Amino acid sequence: MQRRHVLASALPALAPLLCTLPAYAQTPLKIITTDQPGGGMDALLRPMADKLAQNLGRPVLVENRPGAQGRIGGQAVVSSPADGNTLLATVQAGIVINPQAYSSWPYDTRTALLPVTDLGRGSLLLLTPGSAPFSDFAGLVQWLKGQPRGSVSYGTYGLGTISHFGGVLLSQSLGLDMTPVHYKASGDQVKDLAGGQVSWGWGPAAGAIAQLVKAGRLKALAYLGPQRLPAFPDVPTIRELGHASVEMDGWIGVFAPKGTPADVAARQQQEIAKVLALPAIREMYLNFGFAPGGGTPAEFAQLVQADWQRFGGTIRQIGYKPD
Repeated sequence: MQRRHVLASALPALAPLLCTLPAYAQTPLKIITTDQPGGGMDALLRPMADKLAQNLGRPVLVENRPGAQGRIGGQAVVSSPADGNTLLATVQAGIVINPQAYSSWPYDTRTALLPVTDLGRGSLLLLTPGSAPFSDFAGLVQWLKGQPRGSVSYGTYGLGTISHFGGVLLSQSLGLDMTPVHYKASGDQVKDLAGGQVSWGWGPAAGAIAQLVKAGRLKALAYLGPQRLPAFPDVPTIRELGHASVEMDGWIGVFAPKGTPADVAARQQQEIAKVLALPAIREMYLNFGFAPGGGTPAEFAQLVQADWQRFGGTIRQIGYKPD
């Protein structure tokens, strides 16, 4: 009887906890990404999100909102409640490049979004169709110089991305006139590359690309970043090939809507950093050419500001005017 009395007296105090804990555990954390399903960023994001869900004890849903140079996914997050339940995962183009280059952008990325953390930094492979009549970068250059002026097109996964800027800078370095073909997302470009619809393009060493290279449907001839990839040790860097001015890397970042409490963003960063430190996740990122991130919101905010300045200079250098 005494035990029943103790339990009965404790239930009123426990009732609020019993009500709130299940509700939180069942409330999904939504991560909106500007990549399409199966794209390079998507391939890196989803395994991280699965582990994050396990650590948080709540569902973590990845929602793909590609297109419009990052505006669609970004706008969805900017318009979301700042309650800690919605995050944006995107590449730097939609944060520090295109917002500077377009004459108008629907929101100020520096004030409408709160930097949470970086998932990692990496770069891109220079890819050609598997059927291309050359097997290395020197062969590609020789072939390009033999084509009629203006007849060569290369693929990018969007205006203002490093896949676009890398192509412009390589065209300038080679002294060639090549036309960019801008796709909605990386997966669409990869399909056309494998099918030979474009002569060459840049793509992340993640997801379907690695499989297509191994299967011989794509050839990887160079790497845009500063160091060779562990997963592609025989692929030289663009600097090794004599085009240091083309070298470029980028990041995938996580942002929250403006007004999200700082302590909530800090907790999210800490949990993401824990996942990125897991050996399996770390190894996967490194094999894809991405150095895992996980910096604090303040550290990531500094990176965003520095890259705003850095790419502002590149925009002026190449005369990038998308509209």
